[in-house]
Amino acid sequence: MLEVATTIGIFFFAALLEISGGYLVWKWLKDHKTKIFGLAGALILFSYGIVITLQPADFGKVYATYGGIFVVSSIIWGYWIDRKKPDKFEILGSIMVLIGVAVIFYFPR
Repeated sequence: MLEVATTIGIFFFAALLEISGGYLVWKWLKDHKTKIFGLAGALILFSYGIVITLQPADFGKVYATYGGIFVVSSIIWGYWIDRKKPDKFEILGSIMVLIGVAVIFYFPR
């Protein structure tokens, strides 16, 4: 159970890094913010690349699973940061993605 909690924590922390780093780069380029936004975003994105390697599984399995976590995290980010309430299809899709993630990463082989 501790391993499951640890891997989930790493996935969501990696998602936070990737989304926040990408968001800062987005703000720099799309909203014409200062270059410090781009630099900070790049450093955070680099950190994401390191954090995701802390997962114990193989690359393909980790990234397939992470894709689902990223989808859910992006919708949460949109709600908290952009104030965009997810509709019922985004919620349903997120639930479906999380089920898929559980099958990919946690089901015994």
